[in-house]
Amino acid sequence: MPTDPESRPAVPSRRRLLQGGAVATGAAAAAALAPAAAAHAAGPASGGRWPLGKGRFRTRLVLLGTAGGPVPNADRFGISTALVVGDRTYLFDAGRGSVSQYVRAGLEFKRLRGMFVTHLHADHTADLFQYLLLGLVSPDGDALVPPIDLYGPGRAGALPPQWGKPRPTPNVNPDNPTPGLKDLFADSLDGFAYHFNILGREANMPDPSKFLRIHEIDVSGTGANPIDDLAPKMAPIKLFSDGTITVETILVSHGLVFPAFAYRVTTPDGVVVFSGDTGYNENLIAFSRGADVLVHEAVSVGYYKDKGSDEAFIKHLEEGHTDVVKVGEVAARAGVGTLVLSHLGPARSDMVSDREWRKGARTHFKGDLVVGRDLMNIGVRHHRHHNH
Repeated sequence: MPTDPESRPAVPSRRRLLQGGAVATGAAAAAALAPAAAAHAAGPASGGRWPLGKGRFRTRLVLLGTAGGPVPNADRFGISTALVVGDRTYLFDAGRGSVSQYVRAGLEFKRLRGMFVTHLHADHTADLFQYLLLGLVSPDGDALVPPIDLYGPGRAGALPPQWGKPRPTPNVNPDNPTPGLKDLFADSLDGFAYHFNILGREANMPDPSKFLRIHEIDVSGTGANPIDDLAPKMAPIKLFSDGTITVETILVSHGLVFPAFAYRVTTPDGVVVFSGDTGYNENLIAFSRGADVLVHEAVSVGYYKDKGSDEAFIKHLEEGHTDVVKVGEVAARAGVGTLVLSHLGPARSDMVSDREWRKGARTHFKGDLVVGRDLMNIGVRHHRHHNH
């Protein structure tokens, strides 16, 4: 398994990194995978390229961060996954450390063509604006190329009743207490105006407002609402197609959060589904049917119960997330080829080991299984589906 990225020496430059160095971590991680999944994983060649051929994949997943929750830890960075298809890269969520991990993985900003956000919890968005903040200029010529499509939640519209024991609820930004993706970027641009305006004069930084096409996903036709029907049964919503991939989405049930999305991506080499944060629900099972790879969040409810966590937190885990045993059931019912466990909670391996994660998922799922680790590369290919 890869060593903790935070413990590695600092990388002198992005150019040097892209010429080799840290990209070897993906190969090391792949070699450590269980035999059932080893055929799907391989490390990139030097320079971050993935030529076709034995052990190489035109389409691959790069697990930039695999931690669940807004709690920093030494084992894993925040949840973020890159999907690389040929010379194009697409990002799904951007938690803590996503930008640094993107560079460490040997990925190039100029290849980034789309970004997709499952929901607006900070552990999924902490680095989202940083791609714009840090990716516009570069001494080695690797900078973002507009336009980049960004998809995610709009304004929720209302706050739901509170869970847990009665206590004062903070009311942040009372004029707009449920901001959406466009608000997040507009307010962040305003807050960093001095940075952008100064660098526009010192370094000829381009206008940051021209780089992203932000699309807030319209769920008005689904019958959903933010109070008592957050993820009704629904047909997938078609979002995006660029001639390389197509992306669809559905609502999933993530506690009090609205809207919360899963994404299904059809590539030339197979179908990948990202669960986002979700409780066990039929929407996601139907949505994942026959996928070649399912990247699914996983929590260990038993661990937190054994530690005596309070009732409200356990309710949050049981209703807003999916215990690892149930994750295996989701994958089995959907008949997916490979299950990748990510967004792990707890994220520290001294709390729940990879062996324990694997054992829990194996209760129901007998297909290829990967316990996610940061900077792991997983090749995507069409899978011969079986009834797991």
